[in-house]
Amino acid sequence: MLAVMFAAPAAAQSIDAGAGASMPAGCPSGGQSLPPPKYPAEIFGAAGTVTLVLDLDRCGQVDQVWIETDSGYEALDRAAVETAKKWRLSPEYRDGVAVASRVRVPVDFQAPTPEQIAAHVARAQAKWDQVWPLAQVPEVAAARDGSLDGFLPDALPMEEGSVLELIATARREGREVFGGEVPGGKLGWPALRIADDRGAFQWLLIEDSHPAAPSLVRQRLVSDGKKSFYVSRVLCGAPKASACAKLERSVRAWPRQRPGLPLPQQLSAEPPLPPKQTPTQRPLGPSRLAPEDPKAPTDPAARPAWQRG
Repeated sequence: MLAVMFAAPAAAQSIDAGAGASMPAGCPSGGQSLPPPKYPAEIFGAAGTVTLVLDLDRCGQVDQVWIETDSGYEALDRAAVETAKKWRLSPEYRDGVAVASRVRVPVDFQAPTPEQIAAHVARAQAKWDQVWPLAQVPEVAAARDGSLDGFLPDALPMEEGSVLELIATARREGREVFGGEVPGGKLGWPALRIADDRGAFQWLLIEDSHPAAPSLVRQRLVSDGKKSFYVSRVLCGAPKASACAKLERSVRAWPRQRPGLPLPQQLSAEPPLPPKQTPTQRPLGPSRLAPEDPKAPTDPAARPAWQRG
């Protein structure tokens, strides 16, 4: 069993006896590698344990990742899963032969110290001091029910670069919004949110087989001193003008948005955390790996105790 513990921002990990077996012939070069997850900046201050179950091939490379028990914080779960996909563990041997296997891995995110929190807030405030002036806009009148148009045009120009270059930047700097639920309604394409500036930017990417691909919509969180809301700007790279016109009409028809509180100029000394949910047990799905031994158990509960944890 592998136990992994991560503190913010430093990380420490320990591997029990029995790990470190040699890689079999025919596998990619290199040995066991478990880089630590990056502590999510948007939830700095949280602590929790994510219990993952990993399907490994005969080379110890991760084929599938399952969340068996979540931490109660989606951001911690997501950080653990995304990093675990890149791990490589020592393979399991049966009768001297490396085989596909399934292992359980607890990933423990430890709460940062008060000093680490203070340093994090100072860095965040320095970035926010640059973003906040750009986020101030003239007052926008709300409807009687307090709602605003789902699409409000953004006067701030789009960053320089082609559509494909900006999509690459969004994927590099952003994090995926699970389920595609974003201000403006549910979307039919992947959505990435830039997390560096407290969620101030959100990129909605139109790719693959979508008729308007490649295109993107930039949503920016702004404030008029009384409320906060999203303004949007569209950049269409589709070869047909008709596809771009249809995309523009679709975006302008977004459902109305509900504004939030005005954006503060001074950040809180203690980063706010979303309410923690009770960790839940999730059922594990079938493995895509075909065990070399058809009688070998694939359910972690049926494996030896040292692998179950």
